[in-house]
Amino acid sequence: MHRSEIYSDNFSNNSSIEKIKEYQLNDINEFNVYRVYDTFIASLREPNNSESSIGTQDYIDGYRELIKFCDSLGYIFKFVKDDVIDKLNILQLFVDKDILNFDTIQKAINYETEYNLIKTNPNNFTRTLLRLHRALLFIIEFLHGLAERPLSESTTTIATQCYDATLNNYHAFLIRKSVKIGFRILPSRLQIDEAIFHGHKTELLEQYKTFIKIIQQIYDTIQTFYTEKKYLQLP
Repeated sequence: MHRSEIYSDNFSNNSSIEKIKEYQLNDINEFNVYRVYDTFIASLREPNNSESSIGTQDYIDGYRELIKFCDSLGYIFKFVKDDVIDKLNILQLFVDKDILNFDTIQKAINYETEYNLIKTNPNNFTRTLLRLHRALLFIIEFLHGLAERPLSESTTTIATQCYDATLNNYHAFLIRKSVKIGFRILPSRLQIDEAIFHGHKTELLEQYKTFIKIIQQIYDTIQTFYTEKKYLQLP
């Protein structure tokens, strides 16, 4: 079975959803849960293994699709987008120059560990990925909150609480303050629903939740690997 078929029963199993998917995939510039799902699920070399190797190029591609969600939220998410794009470009350089040793995330980190490159190269793969890893948790928590929190909770409240639990721990005071002020002008829940579901929330909500689970699985796998390596606190 192909990797992208592992969750097919939950992700798309009726003709109406397939029609919506086909229509939405035509616009490559908009955020689309299907494209994010397809690229991130492809990164899991063994989807049913909690310690699966994660393909570096597919991870980069999935993250590039995911960042389109930040575009739909307006200028305030620029603090995530710009930093993420910069870090993704750095990872891409490693893959382009040495696909043999940087084919998977685990292989890349083991390679840099073996040759002591984490300490000697400030723009090393391991530290760069860690920044992306931290930002990914914020995005996961925010996406999850949009799906699970009651509609009475504003986008601002959800974003602030998710930020406090994640990236807030790694940002300086002035950045934290400006980000939280910016959250006050986030689009409404209804506007974000439109950006995510394009008018088909009822049909796509369960698929959306499955998409979040895939990204969470990738996050958890990387988190476990960094914990084992004692790299989570790298500066």
